[in-house]
Amino acid sequence: MEAIPDHPIRVKKLPGGVLTLVGGAFFHGGGRSCEDGRLRREAGRDISADCGIMLRGWLPNLCVSYRGKERAMKTDRREASAGGSVVWRGAAILGGAALLSKLIGTLQKIPLQNLAGDQVFGLYSAVYSLAVMWMTLASAGVPIAVSALVAEREAAGDSAGARRVLRSSLALLSGSGLAAFAILFLGADAFARWMGVSEAADAIRASSLALLFAPMTAALRGYSQGRLRMVGPAASQLAEQTARVAFMLIALLWAIERAWSPGATAAAVHGGLAVGGAAGLAAIAAWLLRERRRASGEGGKPGKSGGGKRSGGNSEYGEARLALLRRIAAVALPIAASSVVAPLFGLIDAFTLPRLLQSAGATAGEAMASFGEYNRGIALLQLIVMAAGAAGGALVPAMTAARTRGDRTGEREQAAFALRLGWLFGAAAAIGLAILARPINVMLFADDRGTAAMALLAFAALGGTLQAVYASLLQGLGDLRSPALNLAVAVLLKAALNALLAPSLGIGGAALAALAAYGAAALLNALALRRRLPPRAVAAGAGTAGAAAAGSPARGAWRLALALAAMAAAAGLLAALLEGLTRGLAPRAAALLTALPSIAAGAAAFAAALVAGGAVAPREWRALPGCGAGSRVDRLLLRLRAGRYEDLNP
Repeated sequence: MEAIPDHPIRVKKLPGGVLTLVGGAFFHGGGRSCEDGRLRREAGRDISADCGIMLRGWLPNLCVSYRGKERAMKTDRREASAGGSVVWRGAAILGGAALLSKLIGTLQKIPLQNLAGDQVFGLYSAVYSLAVMWMTLASAGVPIAVSALVAEREAAGDSAGARRVLRSSLALLSGSGLAAFAILFLGADAFARWMGVSEAADAIRASSLALLFAPMTAALRGYSQGRLRMVGPAASQLAEQTARVAFMLIALLWAIERAWSPGATAAAVHGGLAVGGAAGLAAIAAWLLRERRRASGEGGKPGKSGGGKRSGGNSEYGEARLALLRRIAAVALPIAASSVVAPLFGLIDAFTLPRLLQSAGATAGEAMASFGEYNRGIALLQLIVMAAGAAGGALVPAMTAARTRGDRTGEREQAAFALRLGWLFGAAAAIGLAILARPINVMLFADDRGTAAMALLAFAALGGTLQAVYASLLQGLGDLRSPALNLAVAVLLKAALNALLAPSLGIGGAALAALAAYGAAALLNALALRRRLPPRAVAAGAGTAGAAAAGSPARGAWRLALALAAMAAAAGLLAALLEGLTRGLAPRAAALLTALPSIAAGAAAFAAALVAGGAVAPREWRALPGCGAGSRVDRLLLRLRAGRYEDLNP
C-alpha cells in the first residue's frame, strides 16, 4: 500500500494495472492511453456491502500524476464536464433501479402472508434466506470485477479484450452457478432437516433453479456497467423483480385454489426466483444485442477495434484465459466475502428459530407459523434499514469527492450530517413503529399475532439504521473491511442469543436477539468511525441535528428527545382516540383508519418540534425538494422558528 503525500486517499496497485483508491472507489483504466505520462482512470465506482453490492456513484476521468517520488491526484475537468453528467445520470438510473427492486421485493411479502398465511410465509422466508446466500456465493462481486476489467480495456481501445473478459467471466460463473445449483438441489433434503422443517425440501429445490440464470446475468450486467451503459442493467434488475413477483402471485393463487399443502405452496412461490432470473438474463442479453446492432448500423464493427491486437501498446491484454480468470477472482472474492455477511442474519434465524421453537414443545407447523409471525416485523425492519442505507449511501460520493479535493472540513460535515439523519430517522422509526405496532400489524397482515415481537423489532430499527449509516460512512472513507467484520460479529451474537432466549421467550426472544445484534453492529461501526474521523465530528452526529451549530452535542440530544416525546404523544393519543371511534368497523378497516392518520400526525409533530426547537437549520431544510428559500414551506418553517437569532442570518 502506497500513501500519497499530503492526500487523504491511499493507493493500492493490483495486478494488471488496476488501481484501487482506498477512499471508497475503484478507479481503473489503461495507462498507455494517457498523455503526458498520466495514468488516466476512465471510470471509477464506489461500492457498499450493506444488504449486498450496490453501485453508489461514478467519478469520471480521474487522473493520477506521478512526479518522481511524489504522487498527486488531478481531475481532468475539461473532459469531465463533457462526460460527467452522462456518467452520473447512469449511476442514478442504476442506483434507483436497485432501490426500487429491493422495495418491490420487500413489499411482495405482504400479499404473500395475507393470502397464504403465516406458515407458508415462514417457509418462504426461511428458504429465501438460504437461496439468497447461495446466489451471493455464486455471483457476488463479479459485476464489479468484470466492470473494472472491461472499463480498463475499453479505456485502452481494446474492445476485443473487453469481450474476452465477458467470455471468461461467463465461463467462470456458469461453472459456479452449476455447482451451487447441484449442491442446493441435491442437498435439499439435508438442508430441510437442518432447518427442522422437512416440508421445506421442495421449496429449496425450486429456489435452486435460479442459480442457473443469476450468475450469468451478473456477468452481463458487469460488462454493460464497465462500458458505462447503465440503462441495460437497470432494466434487467426491474424485469427480474417484476417477473418474480408476478409469477409468485399467479402461482400462489393457483396453489390456494387447489388447496395445496404449505410445502407445495411455498415451492410454487419459489419458482418465481427462477422465472425472475430468466427474465433478468433475457432483458440484459436483449439490451446488449440491441447495442451491438446499433453500433454495427452506425458503421462500427464490434470486434475489429485496434485494441484487439496483441502487439504494440495493448499487448498486455492478450493474456491467457486462466490468468484472466484469476484476475476476475482476485477482485470478486474479497467483495463476495463482504457481501455474504448481510444475508447471514436471515439464514441464522432460518436454521435456528424453527428448531428452537420445536425444542420448546411446538410442532413443526406451529414453529413455522410462529416464524412467519416473526418475519412480519422483519419485513418492516428491512424496509427501514434499506431506506437508511440508501440515504447514507447517497452521501458517499460527496464524501469521496471531498477526500479527493483534500477537503477535510467538507468530509467531516458530510459525516456529521449523515449521522444526524441516521439518529433522527432511526429514532423516529423505532418509537413510531413501537407505539403503532398493533394497528400497523393488523392493517398489513390482517391480525395482531406477533405484535409484541414487532414492537421489540421496532427498537432494533434504531440500531439497524445506525449500523447502515455508519457502514456507508466507513465505505466512503475507504474502509470496506470493518463494516463486514462488525456485521459478522453481530451475526454470531444473534445466533448465541437466539439459542439462549428463543426456547423460553419464543419469537420475542429472537426479537430481543435482533435488537442486541443490530445495536452491537452499530456500536462497533461507531468505534471504527471514531478511529478515522475526529471525535468531535462523530460527537456532532451522535448529538444529532443542531449540535454542531449550537456547539453542544448534549443540547442537540435534548432537542431530539423533546421532538420524539412530541411525536409519541401525538401518535399515541390520536391512535387511542381513533381506536375508540372505529370499534364497530371490521378489524382491518379500523386498523387502517387508525394507523395512517396516526403516522401522519406523529411525523408532523416530530418535524414541527425539530424545527421549532432549532434542531434543523434553514440551510438544511432548504436542501430538500419543495423547501427552497422563499417557498411556502420555507416561510412556514421560519415562522415555527420565530424569534431565533439563526433565522436572521440563515
